[in-house]
Amino acid sequence: MKSFEIATRFGKNHPFLFLMRLKSINKKQVGTLVFLVLLVFFYVSGPIFDGWDTGLKESTFAMDRYGKQLESNLTSTLYDTVIINKEREQLLRNIEEKLVAYLYQIPDYSYILALEPYLEYAPSILEQIPSAVPLEKGDYRLTGIYGVRQHPISKERKKHFGIDLAAASGKHVYASASGTVLSITYSKKGYGTHIIVKHRFGFRTLYGHLNKVLVKEGQTIAQHELIGTVGSTGSSTGYHLHYEVFKNGSRVDPIRSMDLKRRIYSNLFEK
Repeated sequence: MKSFEIATRFGKNHPFLFLMRLKSINKKQVGTLVFLVLLVFFYVSGPIFDGWDTGLKESTFAMDRYGKQLESNLTSTLYDTVIINKEREQLLRNIEEKLVAYLYQIPDYSYILALEPYLEYAPSILEQIPSAVPLEKGDYRLTGIYGVRQHPISKERKKHFGIDLAAASGKHVYASASGTVLSITYSKKGYGTHIIVKHRFGFRTLYGHLNKVLVKEGQTIAQHELIGTVGSTGSSTGYHLHYEVFKNGSRVDPIRSMDLKRRIYSNLFEK
């Protein structure tokens, strides 16, 4: 830390001289300087990241605790239903207070597991989270998964940031959650004709290789609303929908999202 203090004081008091010295340093000195910069970055940012992780863990534990309390309330053998219902209402209010902040915090779908007991009794939240298949049941088959794979055109191993759902040309494509159409792009390369939709809680979805677009930029859409049709535009070897999910700016595996709504509703019907 002494080296860092000297470098900081020198740069602060003599900024122009400091810049001139930078031009004359050799590779070894550059390496030392880069090391010092990285050391300072991790020293300063470490507590920030630790605080974020700690906050997320605490929120996850809190949501899990509320879920268990709600489950206990629902399976209670007490005969006083007035008390039971009152406790349930209070639990749901407590959960709602933390729900929005928690949904913005989580980095991917693995954390939503703690929300499922609540979502069973507030399914409207699922309309705002990508949680449904963007094609009709029986109209598609999974042909490409999220992760590293051999590119069908270049034959090189590359990261595939979404999933591919093969379907016949012209099949309907639906929004997997309510939101706003952020952008519509018409291209002969890459994703071809594609739509990006912005949802609540830091989610975005991308629908690629479309044949037709049936919405406009800035349009507010509902979950399951028709937004386009399957095509083979851009870098494509056949008719299919390329589907991606973003969370807080980073791509995440969409597979969990496609099963989310069905699983929660299935739990409801089984009870």
